Amino acid sequence: MAKILLFPVRASVFLVGFIAYWMEVAADWLVGARSRTEYVREGKCKRCGRCCGCLSLLMPDGVKRRDLLVRFCIWWHGVAMNFRYVAEEEGWLIYSCGYYKKGKGCSIYPFRHRLCRFFPRQKVYGHPSVHEDCGFRFVRRDVIERRERERGSGKRAFEDLLISGPSRRQGSE
Repeated sequence: MAKILLFPVRASVFLVGFIAYWMEVAADWLVGARSRTEYVREGKCKRCGRCCGCLSLLMPDGVKRRDLLVRFCIWWHGVAMNFRYVAEEEGWLIYSCGYYKKGKGCSIYPFRHRLCRFFPRQKVYGHPSVHEDCGFRFVRRDVIERRERERGSGKRAFEDLLISGPSRRQGSE
């Protein structure tokens, strides 16, 4: 019964989040049109669930100093996003996602929250970090450009050599 009552709240949060997601994509595009990130995200989600088990949201200074606001944030994230509160550490609220089921994955993956859609977030400056099991990685933009130049000129890129190994020249052993 509680799930039925929470459905309109979660559907509304999803709709607002969906609109905000596309607004952030547009804003990132506009910012990216003027300044490029140093690192580029490559890969895809393996749905390992490591990030779902440890979601961390940084609280602004004005919020973390007020216990009532912190408790409201914890309550709101639980009701609106189905996040389960785990702990608070150094201004971070740490949750696990109620939609992720071990062995089954995310039950709302096509409709996941904006936080999940943007993870791992690339920043204009700095190197983002990801879990070891994550299918994403960050590569410097100049390395990607060099790789594309090498492939375009017919050379084998260093990454291709790592994957397939060096090709043997005929007649030499």
